[in-house]
Amino acid sequence: MDRCKEMETYLEEFRIDRRILKESILEEKYALFIPSLFTVLDDLIQEQAAMQESGEQGRIKYLVFQYLLTSGYTGGYEMAVSLSNSALYLDENMICAYWKPELIYENTDKDMEEARRMLNRKFIRIEEYELLHIKQKLLLDDWELFADTLGKMSGEILGKLMGSALLLEDEVQILCGAYMDKLEVVYKIKSGSRQAGGKNNG
Repeated sequence: MDRCKEMETYLEEFRIDRRILKESILEEKYALFIPSLFTVLDDLIQEQAAMQESGEQGRIKYLVFQYLLTSGYTGGYEMAVSLSNSALYLDENMICAYWKPELIYENTDKDMEEARRMLNRKFIRIEEYELLHIKQKLLLDDWELFADTLGKMSGEILGKLMGSALLLEDEVQILCGAYMDKLEVVYKIKSGSRQAGGKNNG
């Protein structure tokens, strides 16, 4: 077993305890995501609605949240958020905005310090690449928590889209995954109308 895997195993209980704690916090406070996310969505909606009005964009099918591996290197802890037509990655007018869900990542640096202290009890001369590997594992844990929380926010998010000037496909889907990788459908809804503001039949 290489050292990175050994470190993962050594920190397994720490990661489980961390996840349980964060799950309880997010269960209670997930609504705190909404204002900052809606600020990002307002900008995306405005840009896409303007392109629809000029005929450059089709109806919106997807709202996509993508995990950025580079966020661990930069410490920015941002994700890419985009609105797309049914072509998704082939949508030439898909626009990305970047959003940091503070509630998910507010203690990441502190948790890394604790992980490093724990590792120092067992491992001598820990390399930076090994610490980065552990950090990416913690960030992936956080991403999975976010994806779970996204399902709870989906009603508010889709209400925002349907109350806007956007033209929507009959079914709108929220997708979640790593950047330019396979995406998972977190939530979908029948819009009940071929344009935003229609009755929700989902």
